[in-house]
Amino acid sequence: MNNEYVLSERSESGLRELKRKYERLILKVCLGVLNSREDAEECANDALLAVWESIERDYPENLTAYVCKIARRKALNRLRYNTAPMRSSELLTELDECLPSTQYSPESAFENAELSAALNDWLGTLSEKQRALFMRRYFFSESIKDAARFCRMSVTAATSALSRLRGSLKKYLSERGFDYEN
Repeated sequence: MNNEYVLSERSESGLRELKRKYERLILKVCLGVLNSREDAEECANDALLAVWESIERDYPENLTAYVCKIARRKALNRLRYNTAPMRSSELLTELDECLPSTQYSPESAFENAELSAALNDWLGTLSEKQRALFMRRYFFSESIKDAARFCRMSVTAATSALSRLRGSLKKYLSERGFDYEN
């Protein structure tokens, strides 16, 4: 029986298989964003439940990417909650300089979809190594050291490359009309 069938039928064995296969990855993504193992474990459980609940509506083309996206979103939401009065996350601070400021509202859903499409287009312009470095740092929330090691770069080279990539992203988005005024 394939995973898609087991998950879409919402059998209990599907939930166990989802947890067995993705729990470590989800926890790693959550730990990359959050500094608290307790918060990361709670977010990981929330992410597994969110994946489980959403599978019936829409089975994703790439389950691993879908699971990571939900885990990351749960962790970022927890981070925002934990740091509501102040923004102390290094990752969010780094990305704030190259992404337009947005606050979620029903009206902003379309703009967020446009931003997502533009980000995907920009990622498509990068070399495989640049894309891997950027995604590992900002999507999977890996440390610069770990992302650099994966890409076989020094930490200094990775830091410099990430700075250039953020500048490139800001320019790319600005050229496409995304607003940076606060």
